[in-house]
Amino acid sequence: MPNQEENTDSNLNTLGDNVNQLETRFNTLREDVVSKLNECSDCIKSAKKIYSQATEMNTILENKLVNLSNEEKEWKDIKVKLATTSIKGMVILNVGGDRYATSVETLTCEKNTFFTALFSKQWQLEKDPDDK
Repeated sequence: MPNQEENTDSNLNTLGDNVNQLETRFNTLREDVVSKLNECSDCIKSAKKIYSQATEMNTILENKLVNLSNEEKEWKDIKVKLATTSIKGMVILNVGGDRYATSVETLTCEKNTFFTALFSKQWQLEKDPDDK
């Protein structure tokens, strides 16, 4: 019977060694899984942060686009006003003390000039009380 007891002890020792190895492998695997889960969690946090930043940037860009559209409309309105002559008839220009009479149509026949802008609806012109 001593042989049988030795076999039983040997089998129990082998079984104990196998259980210890299994526990070691399990602990290693558990650590690896936890590590990978933490990495995934970090990736999710990063993705949420990037999404938040992208959403914020999109909102800012949309607001800037609206402002730009409004400013563009204002510029177009000013351009139309500058191109529109609001004064008709004759004007007297005092150039270095010399007076010249001409028509507004003559001064504004060329577009996008000083006189076109001057006689547009953009500026309020005052008539000199000494001019007749």
